[in-house]
Amino acid sequence: MLLTRTLSTAKDLLVRNQEYSEIPDVAAYADIEHQWDRGYRKTLEAAIADGDCTPRHTEIVDYPKNSITFRPLARFSARDRLIYDALIFSAAARIDKQIRKPVYSYRWDHKSARPKFWYQPWKRMQANARLTLKSDNWLRMATLDVSSFYEHIDVDILADDLACLAKSSDQSTNLSRFLDSFQRINHAWGLPQGSDASGILANLYLAPVDEYLTKSGFKYLRYSDDIMIFHRDWTELRDVLSEINRILRARRLSMSAQKTGILEPKEAFERIHDIRKASLSAACDIGMPGAHIEVRLYFDEIAKDESSDTRSLRFVINRLAKLEDDYAVSWCLDNLPFLAHVAKEVFSYLAIFTDRVGEIQKKLVDFMRSGASKSYPYLEQRILRYFLTMNLSDHRMKESAWLILEDRNREDFPREFASRYLGRAASVAEAQLLRHKFEEEPSITMRRALLMALYESRNLSSRYLIDVENYLPQLKWVCKYLRDEPPQIPVS
Repeated sequence: MLLTRTLSTAKDLLVRNQEYSEIPDVAAYADIEHQWDRGYRKTLEAAIADGDCTPRHTEIVDYPKNSITFRPLARFSARDRLIYDALIFSAAARIDKQIRKPVYSYRWDHKSARPKFWYQPWKRMQANARLTLKSDNWLRMATLDVSSFYEHIDVDILADDLACLAKSSDQSTNLSRFLDSFQRINHAWGLPQGSDASGILANLYLAPVDEYLTKSGFKYLRYSDDIMIFHRDWTELRDVLSEINRILRARRLSMSAQKTGILEPKEAFERIHDIRKASLSAACDIGMPGAHIEVRLYFDEIAKDESSDTRSLRFVINRLAKLEDDYAVSWCLDNLPFLAHVAKEVFSYLAIFTDRVGEIQKKLVDFMRSGASKSYPYLEQRILRYFLTMNLSDHRMKESAWLILEDRNREDFPREFASRYLGRAASVAEAQLLRHKFEEEPSITMRRALLMALYESRNLSSRYLIDVENYLPQLKWVCKYLRDEPPQIPVS
């Protein structure tokens, strides 16, 4: 019963959160949703019961953190992602009971039996930090961050932690086996990034730090590896950081030198409470007259400042989107190569302005045709997704999509969206060529996307789907979905 519930929770969150995904699925997992109660869930239950929990297909994607640095995202198959999330959710309630109250990240809602969405806990932590600093004007604040936190989590140490909590050895063994296999078969280590479920395990890994701070009587707040510690005395804070560093080192972690420090009271409050952002956000929320002028001024400052942080850029783009102000549209289009790390926000913003579709379409096609897009697969995916969601047809974009599809050195995720785009606009001859591409394609994830493209091209018979299902059992769920003739395959 618990396994059935946690698998369903994992599926619901995977499908629902495609809007927030860094690399959304080519069909928003519509085939999984369609087949969930028709055998898909039971297949996963049987795999977990048999201990068949190791990942079968993982793509490690270097996803941009800013314009020049990256973090490794683990892109699992749907099967692997659902098994991984469900295994963690099965242990999440027990893990959460070990986590101290000052920890706000990745908490488990014990009533709804699902993880809490990040936004409200983050806001509450920030509000709590402001109240703490206001309560004593002499309080200093130590800030602490762990270098490449998820990547440096030692899965063997984590396995020992999980074994102490598990009700049965099978639960901890399955999860430990998954993580061990993940490290052995990929150019990655530590916890997989890209799944919020990993954050639950990350909380457990830092529990010794919480325990030390609590027993030492320090006021602190933590969101994942971002820790704030409050005290009047500079030396006391320095000694605390030194002891935490030793605890982290014992867990194969190290503090980030750039993000660790001790702030004086005024500086601490300014770090927590950006008055300008807070006032702009409130003005947008209540529709205050003139809010768009102030937001535009702030945007101009961010756009001119080469050192501006990603969070500020996301903030101002989201505020302009909330106001439905197209002030930054041209700037976004002219600066696409430098905005891959905020592609999600940029394309959500562009999609609002249907009256400027012609201009946006031309600029995006020019970017794709320039050859510059090859270095930015995340932008290629978002551009093709934009054309699909806006139902745009362009012969030059079709030519670019063919080039992307035919280049097997590219990552799969832009090639998948290229397939969908080509399927929607395919001639009879092009549909026949797509079928040829499907038959010679070695990647199962690409074959799934190509099947959907063939369906949308109207060149996919029931007979052929039955043949594919018989000879490629990994594709049976998408075959069953397409055989039911969905009126429209969604784009996430």
